[in-house]
Amino acid sequence: MNPRGRYGRTLPLLAALVLACAGALWLARAPAERAVAARLAGAAQRRGLQFTAESVRLGLHPLVVIRRARLSKPGTWTLEADEAAFDAARRLVVGRARWSGPASLTVEAVPTEWHVAAPGRIELRRPASGLRAAWREDAGRRELELRADRARLGGVVTIARAGAPLLDAGVLGGVASFVRSPERTAFEVDVQAEEVRFASLDAADDAVPSYGQPTAVHARLSGTWRAAERRLELRSWRVKTGGASASGTLSVTDVGPDAQVELTLDVERVDFARLLEISALEPPAVAAQAVLDDRGLGSAALHATVSGRVGVPASFRVSQRLDFAPPRRVLPALERLRGAFVHEVATTAGGVRAIDVSPGSPDFIAIEDVPPLMVETLLLGEDYGFFGHRGVDLSELPAALLTNWARGGAARGASTITQQLAKNLFLSRDKRLGRKLQELSLALLLEATLDKRRILEIYVNVIEWGPDLFGLRPASRRYFGCEPAELTPKQMAFLVALVPGPRKYQRSFASGALSPGFRPLVDNLLAKLRSVGALTEDEHRSALAEELYVLPAGAGVSAR
Repeated sequence: MNPRGRYGRTLPLLAALVLACAGALWLARAPAERAVAARLAGAAQRRGLQFTAESVRLGLHPLVVIRRARLSKPGTWTLEADEAAFDAARRLVVGRARWSGPASLTVEAVPTEWHVAAPGRIELRRPASGLRAAWREDAGRRELELRADRARLGGVVTIARAGAPLLDAGVLGGVASFVRSPERTAFEVDVQAEEVRFASLDAADDAVPSYGQPTAVHARLSGTWRAAERRLELRSWRVKTGGASASGTLSVTDVGPDAQVELTLDVERVDFARLLEISALEPPAVAAQAVLDDRGLGSAALHATVSGRVGVPASFRVSQRLDFAPPRRVLPALERLRGAFVHEVATTAGGVRAIDVSPGSPDFIAIEDVPPLMVETLLLGEDYGFFGHRGVDLSELPAALLTNWARGGAARGASTITQQLAKNLFLSRDKRLGRKLQELSLALLLEATLDKRRILEIYVNVIEWGPDLFGLRPASRRYFGCEPAELTPKQMAFLVALVPGPRKYQRSFASGALSPGFRPLVDNLLAKLRSVGALTEDEHRSALAEELYVLPAGAGVSAR
């Protein structure tokens, strides 16, 4: 028999058999793929999660391909990946992935390759290495350990809020462990990161992000999460960077929009010059030379306790103890404020105007000539704890932070009179968070240089009370045609109500009478004066009954 003829007859039969098997596999693949998708969804559901995918494909190489995968805990977080593929070499290749969590926080990762070393263990191979995860489950107890060994995650992972990058993760080391039982999840975290770069707090929304100087960060924390009670407990936490170190405890009950928060905070050290440097912020212009000369901006230590409900920002109660160590030599720009000086401000027309803060100026008013009731009204409206703090008052900070975080910007302030003065003398009108850090450091320096009465005296002479209208004496003449000593309680309340928005409120009294929206601001200040005993009941009733008339622009008296 001719062998070639025998093979010639056999090969078509083998080919037909292979094609038949391939066809059978092809026909059986769709049900198998649906079974895999259902199994993944079921495993997620048993853990209180939801899993969906655009498609699941089975093959020889890779074995499984999942496209447009989405894993989520409804109302909490979502993890999405363009594609995930697993092959016979136990390689897991994940396309671009994105985790989205509360408060517009996101974590995005470039495409990565992982090695599934064994059941319950996975290691990152590309584009970086040194990151491992291991987990196991036994009798209702689940354990997860994440370990990093000089994992260079900078450029691999991007952490952002509302689309704005927060930091470059640098090189990560350390361990995080989680143990979950039916009653609680306990966790321990001890991580160190090198070459971390924080994104600038002053970057415009459409600008290319800029980063501060690299720094090391060490974070340790331990605590528990009780899902049934929605209770988070951090028994201890500590964070240390090149510019600051802080520690404390945290308790959050009824986690959600109306959570109850109890926080203790101990800031052992804040070096303001270094903190500005790693935050990609320039030191204030008036202090730039001091930083170059290595005199710094001083350092602070703080102990504080905070408690309140997130849903009611006004419920927060804060106690604080602040210690500030100023630089060895007073900054020249602050030294000059002890005597007569000239302050330049930008006008609405784009020019520059000089304000002479000295007894020789017809617009100047010494603090002893400001009516005591005007001082009381100003403090009630802007900073009632002025004489009791050292330039920074944390009592309104939680409410301000919650409002700003919810709105995604610096919409609400918590500035003391000293901080406002620092802004008016040395900073721009910009409301970016970075400027607040500069403002805080300057306020502490002002308090270390000047006494309270001098700070208040400068404040009433330089703050804005209307377009191109600066100082209490010019404001009294402009709006009421009188000197500050002649102001009525209601007129004083009007002037103080203007301070937060001296330009935006102009339309509220353009007719001479107060608008329905502005009048409550004045009446509320009068009520506060009554509540602290600054006005008697008769004086309060008389002030409420007074018909307030504001002079039209240009009708006020000139300097006498």
